[in-house]
Amino acid sequence: MLRNKFNKLAIVSILCIIILSFLVPIVRADDETNTSNDEDTMPINNEEDTTQQENMEQKDVYLVEDNVTIDYVIDGNLYVLANNVTINSQIGGDAFICAKTLTIDTEGQIYSNLFAFADSIDIKGIVYDLYAASKNTTISGYVYRDVHVGSDIVNILGSVGRNAFIDCSELKIEESTNTDNEEDSADNISHGVINGNLNYTANEEIQLPEDAVVGETNFKKSSIINASTTENYIMSLGSLVATVVIIWLLCLWLAPKFLKNNTPLLTSKKILPVIGFGILTPIVAIIASIILFVLGITYTLGILLLVTLFMLLAISTSVLIITINNIICEKLKIEKVLGQLGVLIICSAILWAIGFIPYIGSLIGIIVVILGLGIVTYNLFSQIKKEN
Repeated sequence: MLRNKFNKLAIVSILCIIILSFLVPIVRADDETNTSNDEDTMPINNEEDTTQQENMEQKDVYLVEDNVTIDYVIDGNLYVLANNVTINSQIGGDAFICAKTLTIDTEGQIYSNLFAFADSIDIKGIVYDLYAASKNTTISGYVYRDVHVGSDIVNILGSVGRNAFIDCSELKIEESTNTDNEEDSADNISHGVINGNLNYTANEEIQLPEDAVVGETNFKKSSIINASTTENYIMSLGSLVATVVIIWLLCLWLAPKFLKNNTPLLTSKKILPVIGFGILTPIVAIIASIILFVLGITYTLGILLLVTLFMLLAISTSVLIITINNIICEKLKIEKVLGQLGVLIICSAILWAIGFIPYIGSLIGIIVVILGLGIVTYNLFSQIKKEN
């Protein structure tokens, strides 16, 4: 009988690994003022094309293709995993994009946040807030508020409405010439501008035009030489996706009903206990291991406890991504396995890309681990309580 209980507990432990829901709310501080404008309102083109109004998607859009061109209005969020992505229309919500090349064309407008990971990012249109990791980032358009970029090369030819947080090897705020009007061409020469503060990390301090930064410029020397390549990124992403898919398939095989029952866990009043379990579990495990080491005769149990803790920490990210996938598929009523697999890959790529965002990625990573570990331990504790 004891063995049967142990087998049940083992199955429950594996299933709990898959349970996680992750929400990263982006809160717009509407009461904050823009250093370059009197009112903190996004410039909107009132003269919308009638064809765009007819071709409007009033819902979230999920795309997994080779080449993606968004030339229709999306009144919702956009999720894309593709080779080449071009946006030349209006996005009413957030845009989450993982691609080789990303272009926000002159007609492209993202009225909320752009989360992007790509080899090359070129922003010619308008973006509200930018969070990006890339090899080459060029801003020749307008970022209405803040820029958070980790990139080898960053070129700013346009305007940043507030502050810029940049981790790079090379930063250029260059001059650009407006050739639309041939008359008075000398007056049409301008350079990029950051209307707030510039905080950047690089191998060496970079000489910038005197009036390119309206606020303060803060430089921090990079302690790590950037030697990353596109191949390294691909290997990292592939490893994460493979791990997530394997755990997801194991979960579906062992007990899919158990997984679905735990999907709404973080959307209920149980969120606080889950966070508590996520924070306290490593602390309790480490203290318990130290006590077991001191006792001597229980040294093996101490090692086993630490190994278990490290395994749970290692799979916490995968648990989170799988639960996000379950929530999205339930809301969109995606029941086919292939459809769920596609959304799972997109979720993996987005969360992985967010980890590269300067100043934000590390914080998100900690939140992911806490929530993932908290859900696993909370459900394990609940199952043991039921058995007793």
